[in-house]
Amino acid sequence: MNRLHLATGLILAAAIAVAEPGYTGYSGAPGTGGTCAGSCHGSGTGTIQVVGFPVAYELGQSYVISVFKQSGSSISNFNASVRVGTGSTNAGTITAGYQTATYNAGSESNGVHLSSSNRDSCTFSWQAPDTAVGDVKLYMAGIQGGKNGPNTTVILTSSPMTGVSEETQRHLGLALRLEPTVASGLVGIQFSLPAGSRASLRVVDRGGRLVARIGVPKSGQPIDWRPLDREGRRLAAGTYLVVLQSSGERLVRKLVLK
Repeated sequence: MNRLHLATGLILAAAIAVAEPGYTGYSGAPGTGGTCAGSCHGSGTGTIQVVGFPVAYELGQSYVISVFKQSGSSISNFNASVRVGTGSTNAGTITAGYQTATYNAGSESNGVHLSSSNRDSCTFSWQAPDTAVGDVKLYMAGIQGGKNGPNTTVILTSSPMTGVSEETQRHLGLALRLEPTVASGLVGIQFSLPAGSRASLRVVDRGGRLVARIGVPKSGQPIDWRPLDREGRRLAAGTYLVVLQSSGERLVRKLVLK
């Protein structure tokens, strides 16, 4: 009986350990052991949200990224890292913030996780690469509650602020141009799309929050856009990103409103 109790205790301890902050190296990024900080265990309801990772990054710019429970129990643990494209090379540098710590585990030499378990929110900083490396991806896997708690996996993509090169645009059949790029009134938007494809055109602020959607005419005719938010109010002066997305590709252009 004692042996049975001991074996049961060891199994429970091992199951609980995967939710502890010391369990690292499982953000789900390429080259890692999967998403065991999240999906190799657990079930139920709840969601972890990630906010602050930019739609488009400026070279060398630092961004504060928030991880918090949107619903359900407190976060037991999460693992996250940022990679170049779909490969295993680190993109930029992660530093710890509120209730987080960085780790170097296996193929994740610059990951971040909770510094202690059962937290509702936390932050960390990500400094974008100093040189353009193309698209980068944030990978996050997390678990809420106990060993049977719900899992969340998140993959977010950020493009260089300048968008892709003209050569890449021609190859993709995708193009986007703003005129003027510093505006106080109407903004002219010219674009082209691959034949037969559909597209979305949206405007986000520098924190990645959606502020406006722009209808894309099937005719492909240029757009004269009045910079209004989704409630019809004039957007405040500042820097915004206009994002054209089609067929799994996207272009990003910077727009400054005066």
